[in-house]
Amino acid sequence: MAVKIRLRRMGAKKRPSYRFVATDSRMPRDGRFIEILGHYNPIERPATVGVKEERVYFWLKQGATPTDTVSSLFKQIGLLKKWEMIKKGEDVSQITLSSQLREKPKKKKKKKGKAPEEAAPAAEEVTPQKKAEAEKPKEEKKEEKKEEKKTEKKEEEKGEKKKEETKDKKEEKKGDKKEKEKPKE
Repeated sequence: MAVKIRLRRMGAKKRPSYRFVATDSRMPRDGRFIEILGHYNPIERPATVGVKEERVYFWLKQGATPTDTVSSLFKQIGLLKKWEMIKKGEDVSQITLSSQLREKPKKKKKKKGKAPEEAAPAAEEVTPQKKAEAEKPKEEKKEEKKEEKKTEKKEEEKGEKKKEETKDKKEEKKGDKKEKEKPKE
């Protein structure tokens, strides 16, 4: 019989609380179990955990394997670290388990309507060029910005000249059309 240490759901609808139980791996989540080893309440802020250490160590010695979620919770309260030290034969008298879990920071929601590039400019690749730019002194960066502004101004001036030339050509064409129309009258 393979024994697992897993969570058994308790509590009301939309208000879960869990028990750590030692159970046969073939049994359903909320089915028959061998022994209650503690409790976990995720609704409270911060979440609370209570564990019967001696019984958990007993079942771990017997070969019970905790599920991924239980392992994560045991890690957060320090139980797995203490178990590793016990297995090595080290002194664990000063280590105490925490009864509360630290809260994770909430993720920021992405705003709708923005393009994905604007909303999350996260995971940009770091190229050698970007590394070199980050390492340049501030003075060089200022000089580069000035040069970029100068080139932008030149490009704007060229664009304005082209606009003026196209306007002149359009006016000439209109003038030519009006001259051609006058003799017909």
